[in-house]
Amino acid sequence: MISHSQLTDDLRGEFRGRLHVDAPTRTLFATDASLFQVLPHAVAVPTDEADLQLLIRYAHEQALPIIPRGAGTGLAGESLGWGIVVDLSVAFRRILDVADDRITVEAGVTLSQVNAALAARGRRFAPHPASAAICTIGGMIATNASGGNAYVHGYTRDHILGLRAIWDDGEAADLLRPIANDASTHDEDGPRLVELRTQTTALLAANRGLIQVTRPQTPFNRCGYVLHDVLGANGLDLTRLLVGTEGTLATTTRATLGTIPLPGGTASVILGFRSLTDALRAGLTLRAAEGVVSCDLLDQRLVALARTVEGAERLVVPQSIVAVLVVTIEAASAVAAETLAQSAVERAGRVHPTVALAGPSSGPEDLATIAQFRTAIVSGMYALGSGARPVPFIEDIAVPGEELVRFVSGVTEVLRRNDMAGSFLIHVLAGQVHTRPFIDLNNPADRARLWPVADAIHGLAISLGGSISTQHGTGLARTPWVEKQYGPLMPVFRELKRIFDPKGIWNPGKIIGPDPSRPAWPLRAEVGQPTEAPPTRQPLLLWATSPELEASRCHGCGECRVQSAPTRMCPTFHATGQEAATPRAKANLFRLLASDASTDALSAEEVREIADLCVNCKMCLSECRSHVNVPKLALEAKAAHYALHGLDRDGWLAARLEGLMRVAGTFAFTSNRLLGNPAARWVMEKIFGLSRKRTLPKFAHRTYLKRAKRAGLTERQVVDPTAPEAPQRVAYFVDTFANRIDTQIAMATTAVLRHNGIEVYVPPRQYGSGMTTLVEGDVDTATETAEFNVRLLAELVRDGYSVICSEPTAALALSKDYLDLLDTPDALLVAKNTFEVTDFLWRLHEAGKLRTDFNIPRSLHLGHHVPCHVKALGGLPAGPRLLALIPGVLITTIDKSCSGMAGAHGLKASAYAESLIAGEPMLASMRSTDIEFGSTECSACRLQMQEGSNKRTLHPIQYLAFAYGLLPEIEWRLRKPLGTHSTE
Repeated sequence: MISHSQLTDDLRGEFRGRLHVDAPTRTLFATDASLFQVLPHAVAVPTDEADLQLLIRYAHEQALPIIPRGAGTGLAGESLGWGIVVDLSVAFRRILDVADDRITVEAGVTLSQVNAALAARGRRFAPHPASAAICTIGGMIATNASGGNAYVHGYTRDHILGLRAIWDDGEAADLLRPIANDASTHDEDGPRLVELRTQTTALLAANRGLIQVTRPQTPFNRCGYVLHDVLGANGLDLTRLLVGTEGTLATTTRATLGTIPLPGGTASVILGFRSLTDALRAGLTLRAAEGVVSCDLLDQRLVALARTVEGAERLVVPQSIVAVLVVTIEAASAVAAETLAQSAVERAGRVHPTVALAGPSSGPEDLATIAQFRTAIVSGMYALGSGARPVPFIEDIAVPGEELVRFVSGVTEVLRRNDMAGSFLIHVLAGQVHTRPFIDLNNPADRARLWPVADAIHGLAISLGGSISTQHGTGLARTPWVEKQYGPLMPVFRELKRIFDPKGIWNPGKIIGPDPSRPAWPLRAEVGQPTEAPPTRQPLLLWATSPELEASRCHGCGECRVQSAPTRMCPTFHATGQEAATPRAKANLFRLLASDASTDALSAEEVREIADLCVNCKMCLSECRSHVNVPKLALEAKAAHYALHGLDRDGWLAARLEGLMRVAGTFAFTSNRLLGNPAARWVMEKIFGLSRKRTLPKFAHRTYLKRAKRAGLTERQVVDPTAPEAPQRVAYFVDTFANRIDTQIAMATTAVLRHNGIEVYVPPRQYGSGMTTLVEGDVDTATETAEFNVRLLAELVRDGYSVICSEPTAALALSKDYLDLLDTPDALLVAKNTFEVTDFLWRLHEAGKLRTDFNIPRSLHLGHHVPCHVKALGGLPAGPRLLALIPGVLITTIDKSCSGMAGAHGLKASAYAESLIAGEPMLASMRSTDIEFGSTECSACRLQMQEGSNKRTLHPIQYLAFAYGLLPEIEWRLRKPLGTHSTE
């Protein structure tokens, strides 16, 4: 293997993409959703096909392994390897053509994006794996993906019309499915393709009989190289050959997919059974039922896990039910689907008594409930976090239907003999069995049992005419047993590999046999088991457990790569598409750094660069099924780096923003003139990194705290203990923006609260929340700020005050982030009694105490963006619900994406373009001609909304004050055109 320095020197000036050889970045690609861990030699992110061809030619010359990778969601370790991992998910993301019956896309496009593009034409791509929201088309081609509907719709290879492939020498070729009497697909074949066609045709023709007799009895097989239908009457079909080969013969850069119509109607039903065998046999009868496209069996353990997931409790499953069938029916109409579903229920009931738990129904609400229950099964598995959890290593087996009961019984016996519990998710129609034993991968005894259990169960499947790989890939997980399944066909596999890959550069160690120089099963490292000395580094933030143990709760499933609503996950990933931006990346980083526990390792510059991609929006913490505290892991890395190296220019500006605003606000007149001057803005960008393109607000000439003092709000009222009912009291934590920039927000907050009979006290010596300082890793300064604010507010809480914040970020800091910095009773007391103002008012409304004497002089259509920090506080957003109480106000709730600002992050020149990309889904909705004005609780989001839509955007509390008639000057503000430097 050539050195990193030689690799970078050789490709410098030629390879235009990103080439990473640093250890932190390579660790991000050392794992996927499987059990395995292989540190690559390098990671390459090509910019286009020509870039990829250059890299492959170089790898061919140097005999360097190439491992193509999509989303990294595979369960078999097929995208892991010790050579150069090539990330095709970043640049290859274009949808090239959409026609009536086909779509052409690049390899990095996700299945959900394909189906979104097809929906307008009433079409879809038929295979539908569970990871549809994140898996790439390139990955689906590599693994020949299917889904729960495989019995009806088959595999990816059944729907491929054409591929563009790159061979081992860098030559590219367009491959079309052969058509009888049509030789047009061979006219432009290059020399390498001619050679491949000739030799492959001869090999398959010579072994036609052997290929047929070694096929498993189940038709649902994607193990090894699927060859039985590659050489047909119309000649050699290289498209069918390449699909499912996991990048071991070539790399695919784009594909033309055949599509099918969307169903006219869909119905679902959930049936309960008192034994697993009864459920299996009833499900098998549905093979003959008209319209049934999927029938998933969920065992008692999975149903129990689903009960722990929020939202799944709407479906009550009696304790006597041992297994359920989730059945989906498609038909020409909703009525027809329901009729067919009822027939399916009756058919199943004739075999064994059933209990209808839900449906049959085609109603959207009922379908959503059933879908949520099905999804909750997976959520329940992932929510188990660390310790014993369902582990995928024998989860991809299919057997003939007539052997299904026997196989499941045999698996249960193998697990019993090995003292293991396990869960079953079975696609009954296709006989595909996903078994996940409960294993603690940090327990050496459990790890030692993995191989013998896999060997016994794979052997059982093969003996029953089944396949060891039916959906999830061969990869590292199942390659050791491919020869056991195919026996005498293995020489044909090896010869095919030699024809396409004589130097062995394509994803070695997969399908034709493990790499003899390396472990067959390179399992992930155990957490807390470093090979060197025990860890000496202490966390810089307070953890109940170590950061590494927290990181180990990440399953690597890749669902944090989702880019479509309603899930938000990571705005930085949305903007960049980089694996390093994913929440999974930060967890991987900590887990894989566990064996090097020195402060130096964590504070490396490359680690800081990855940690900086986290902007502390906390969406991954809220939406991740395992609820891994990735933002806190990123802060840990930033803090370690800051402790040794301090901050760069951009980071220093963001961390000191509150202090700089205090200084600038003191000289508001001068500051405002400078901020509005293009030349001064150019200088500030060069010196401070503050983007000159960003529209900035003016500083208030008098802070709100000064206004509050003049109004007597900074004086605490004396409470008469003999009064029959004292008014509810709140302490208003103003934070920086409402204090120094848009003081009208603070005025509206105070006015609305007092209008509703709330006694308002504004502590005069309060600081800002310090969130910008914390996000940059300056934990010491952030802790000092937290200590000051907690001392101030805890005394008030003990005196009966609730703490109210008009800024969601401040509410989040007081209620959640301070608890990471201060392990004190006072911090917990403040956290439990802190409320974001719209949430506080909605609670008042629910208690019947909110005044509704609204009277606005004009109707308003508002687009309300839900900020990430409002979502992170938990519960349903109260802002749009409050505004909907105002007669004459029409609300369009925009909950599609982060705004992209991420607090001070979006003010940086280096982040300006990225922030607009991340916020584009929300901004596109704001630009709707129907929406007149914007609304959001977050100050940074308001800046982005106004700049990206050119529509005035206010805090909901301002609209409420306007509707109460408390601040009539808001009418003037709404009518005033937006300027280039104003949010006054």
